[in-house]
Amino acid sequence: MKRNISIKLLIFVSLILLLPANGFARDIAPVVSTDWLLANLNNPKLVILDVRRVEEYREGHIPGAVSSFYGAWAYMKDGIFSSLPEKDDIDDTIGYFGIDSDKWIVVTGCMDTPRLSYQSARVACTLQYAGIENVALLDGGMNKWLTEKKPLANKVERRKSKNFKGKYSGEKFIDKSDLKQNLDKLILLDTREREFFTGEKKMDCVPLRGHIPGAFNMPTSCAFNEDKTFKTKEQLAEIVEAAAGKDRRAAIVTYCDIGQCCPTWAYLMTQVLGYTNVKLYAGAMQEWAQDPDAPVTTNNKAPRTDK
Repeated sequence: MKRNISIKLLIFVSLILLLPANGFARDIAPVVSTDWLLANLNNPKLVILDVRRVEEYREGHIPGAVSSFYGAWAYMKDGIFSSLPEKDDIDDTIGYFGIDSDKWIVVTGCMDTPRLSYQSARVACTLQYAGIENVALLDGGMNKWLTEKKPLANKVERRKSKNFKGKYSGEKFIDKSDLKQNLDKLILLDTREREFFTGEKKMDCVPLRGHIPGAFNMPTSCAFNEDKTFKTKEQLAEIVEAAAGKDRRAAIVTYCDIGQCCPTWAYLMTQVLGYTNVKLYAGAMQEWAQDPDAPVTTNNKAPRTDK
């Protein structure tokens, strides 16, 4: 009995520590533990989106989870690998999974590689872009669930579709033209690994080496522990404040190479750390470097002094 009480208390404390500091009307924490998810599997409000490949989903998934492959949320368009779908397409995808604004959405995926581990946050940011507030990431993803030998199911889940119409505020994403026009007014965070930021290495899909002038480097990998769970709120704040400063109202944009890495920091900054004006550039360096009028540099920006 005492052990059960202790476990429930631990889950409750973890939930409170990860609650956002931005005052959003949330019913669930932005990052939930595997223990919390297990305890809430039978909650009728809960929808679990598994963004892994369909083959992986069929091999075993969290009971009740629906297969929601990442490619449905960010796909190639006009040569850009991770373009943001049109609003009608996002509405159709959300409606297909029977999601409406009163549901609790937990997004989980594979954490085997850095790029795969970043996909869940892109889906979460897209759901919030459509006006759904109660979105969460599963801490440690499917890897942690499997490591802990929590229950698995093989049944392919299908939810009754709904007619969803999103309430798009435009506060999640920024396009290239707006970024170019406001370059001197924004704090830019390049979330790629340092060798790509400096131009020492180059992705095949990005035409040029280097980064957008004025950007600070804040690799997405720094947000994770070795087991792919997120670092503590205090640790995350220390990393972000060193690059973006302490002003929670500052205008900030995160970007990466093809739009998969940058959503993780954008999500954590807004949902966990209380930054209120963070947007992500989905076109990323792949789109930026294709524009001859968009500047690119390999000069490193000095660390912030106002942190």
